Amino acid sequence: MLIILGLVVAVAAVAAGVAGVAANTSDVNRLTSDFSVFDYHFAGTTGELFLIGILVGVVGGLGVGLVSAGAWRSTRRGLTTRRELRESRREMAAVQRDLAKTKEPVKKPVPTTTGKRESAWSVSRLLRKPDKSAAAAK
Repeated sequence: MLIILGLVVAVAAVAAGVAGVAANTSDVNRLTSDFSVFDYHFAGTTGELFLIGILVGVVGGLGVGLVSAGAWRSTRRGLTTRRELRESRREMAAVQRDLAKTKEPVKKPVPTTTGKRESAWSVSRLLRKPDKSAAAAK
């Protein structure tokens, strides 16, 4: 329904534009002074000026339409990605629940204390440590 209404409005706008240009093309409707836009001097009839205004409006409308279409597409793509992420998380949670039911709980070894206590935060934890197996292979 909206498409048909949009087509009717577009046809009416084209008809009004053609009628406005045709009615204002005689010598009586000549512009009394010329004007310039981007260093282009225009001296014509009011009908020609109206036609140029219509063309500028159409180009502007197409630009706004392209921006809207791009934003809509980006929004739809983001929605699809978020939906897939939620679905993936649900699947992972279901798999983890199934694994928890079938597996026996793994007992973690009790750490032995050497008497030396490390601070909760230290730079050495953030630095990469050399691989012990590489040193043993030498």
